Amino acid sequence: MRNLEQRRKTFCRESASLVIRWISIPYKKLPERRCSVMRKRARPMLWIRYVIYVCGFLLFWEWLRPLDEISDTGNLPIFILFTASCFILSAIRMPWWLRFVLKLAALMIVLQVSVMEENLIAGGWLSFIRTELPANLQLLFTGEFASLTPFFRTLLFLILLWLMSYLLYYWFIVANRIFFFIIMTFLYIGILDTFTPYDGSEAVVRVFLISFFAMGISAFARLYQGGEKKQFPKQLLLWTVPLLVILAVSAAVGYAAPKLPPQWADPVPFIQTMSNSNEEKEGEGGIKKVGYGEDDSRLGGPFEQDNTIAFWASTEASGYWRVDSKDVYTGKGWERSREAEPENFQSGEPVGIDLYTGNVATEAREAVILPSPNQVLDRLVYPYGVQTFFSDPVAAAVDPDFGVVETFNRAQYPEENYTIAFEEPQYNLEDLRNDSGMDDANTHYRYTQLPENLPERVRDLADEITAAGDTRYDKAKAVEQYFNQNGFQYRTQDIPVPEEDQDYVDQFLFESKIGYCDNFSSAMVVLLRAADIPARWVKGFTEGQAASNPNFTTPDGMTTYMVTNANAHSWVEVYFPDTGWVPFEPTQGFTNPAEFVSEEETASETPETEPETPEQEDPEPAPEQPEEQEEAPVQDNRTAASSDFHPLYWIIPSIVVLLLAIILYLTRYRWLTAYYVRKYRKEQSEETFGKAYRYLLRLLSHKGFSRPPSQTLREYAQIIDKEFGNKHMSELTAEYERILYRNEKSAQAWINAVELWENLIKQATS
Repeated sequence: MRNLEQRRKTFCRESASLVIRWISIPYKKLPERRCSVMRKRARPMLWIRYVIYVCGFLLFWEWLRPLDEISDTGNLPIFILFTASCFILSAIRMPWWLRFVLKLAALMIVLQVSVMEENLIAGGWLSFIRTELPANLQLLFTGEFASLTPFFRTLLFLILLWLMSYLLYYWFIVANRIFFFIIMTFLYIGILDTFTPYDGSEAVVRVFLISFFAMGISAFARLYQGGEKKQFPKQLLLWTVPLLVILAVSAAVGYAAPKLPPQWADPVPFIQTMSNSNEEKEGEGGIKKVGYGEDDSRLGGPFEQDNTIAFWASTEASGYWRVDSKDVYTGKGWERSREAEPENFQSGEPVGIDLYTGNVATEAREAVILPSPNQVLDRLVYPYGVQTFFSDPVAAAVDPDFGVVETFNRAQYPEENYTIAFEEPQYNLEDLRNDSGMDDANTHYRYTQLPENLPERVRDLADEITAAGDTRYDKAKAVEQYFNQNGFQYRTQDIPVPEEDQDYVDQFLFESKIGYCDNFSSAMVVLLRAADIPARWVKGFTEGQAASNPNFTTPDGMTTYMVTNANAHSWVEVYFPDTGWVPFEPTQGFTNPAEFVSEEETASETPETEPETPEQEDPEPAPEQPEEQEEAPVQDNRTAASSDFHPLYWIIPSIVVLLLAIILYLTRYRWLTAYYVRKYRKEQSEETFGKAYRYLLRLLSHKGFSRPPSQTLREYAQIIDKEFGNKHMSELTAEYERILYRNEKSAQAWINAVELWENLIKQATS
């Protein structure tokens, strides 16, 4: 019976040993003695590293705490739980594919709980994602980050948390390099405390305690790993207790001690001053940034692109979006003959902007404008034929003379979408050609104004261009078409700035002949006025690009357009007594969006010189042209070609490539080891043994077993054998030295030693 009982106990011990060995070192077929030795020596170090890893999670938690104060991030506890789950899954030994599946499942659960309306089990995810991803990716590549949907922003944030869990696992567990992340955490807290409402005084104390404890435990791990592996609990206790006492005393003294007032001046005002100074210097010349601005008193010079979304528009009829007009040409730019005098009106009331007479046929239309969160215009945009605005609770004021619609205090811009009712005009070509009415004296005087010092050759050119025209319309068309010939070019770079004694239009017409919409439109207005035809300079936005907005549902029968700063534009309006103000488009690459019809046509149609439904694309190519923002003294409102390459198109892919490169670098020994094992296993050349042995030394050094220069290979091999619990390193080193010092053939020796080399590789990577 005793023998039976003893055999039963022996069987249980051996079975338990096999189970423990399988759990501790999966997928590795190692000798039992070696497993036992490695487990005894690796378990303390593993627990120490896990403690340091927990400290890393607590430090990263400090990165997440301020988000609810400095951003609109909600459900922060859910994100912290997801981060904790990613950290735990990164630490548990399991196949990579299983870890990936579990993290992906956690990500989907968080999305379902926080932002998803479709039920995960019901299967509505696929259709929802097919709708969300394309629209959000378009917003991402156009730089409209504020318009991203909550689903997509949450998805990006969760992916970031996922990546951080892996990076911190590598830094804290694999590489044992924690100091860099500690420094970054202190900088992060300091920046937020300085430049945001977040108070980082308590966070700094927590980060100090966690960091000091983590560095102390890390130092103990290095000492323990390099010394005798005995009495681990006692050594850890003797190290940890003084460490905790020092932390407690230093924290208490720091909390109770009197605090000095700030010794440095607040840097925020200085930084803001320097920023404003740089902006002013940029505005004194050179390249400007495109977008809508109000100061057009000094035109000329190149500009930079800006694809920031200004607004979204859903409309039944595409066309230009009008914002403002100006009537006084100074020789350098455009101004108003008087200050705007807005008259208040409420939502639903007529705005009184009468651009045409009752002789013009119209068709009732509607448009819905959705302002962009990160580009708040202080004026409302509207199409030709605007009748009224519907935008509760925001009231507005309008100056019908200049066509300016601005909100009260220029600050209450509608946060939600507003609706516009308008009558789309259809201009009759016969009526325009036969328009023989007399101009109102005030209108004629005001809109034929020109500076007294306008060069005479400009007037001579106007007479020459319009000489063949019999009617006002024919003369206007002749001037419009003049810029499509005679050597003029559309360009946004290398645009000259007029000298102090030089006229802006004269320089464009006779010297440079290159420019963008401000050049073309100003030149046409001046030439028409020189020919005694009333005309004015108008600015706003082109129709934009058809696109879908995930935050806005397009009404039935409408098309949604994305209008960016790159769509800011200027054009010309010519006055006809019996018709009103008619738009003309002289800029190369642009087509007039107005609808022109003839009596012989049964449908709205445009002659060859006036395309019916133009697209805002440059056929040469010169795309939609925005106006520049207010920047003195060179030009404050310019145009741009939206087809220019946007920086985000290469910045975002560059960031992705950089992240992939970092991950590949951090995991280089994983994939390099797999590559070299497969490569050297097949090779049998004379150089293979030396290459394989040197790579093993590099791998062991990376894993913490570095060899001092004064240490021989045999001494180093004995240390590795003691660590791994076998004689493999000594046997492999003996073979290597025999080849190295006796000049023996290494091909056959490598065939005999390749198994030893692979076993050492597996032990080092496990």
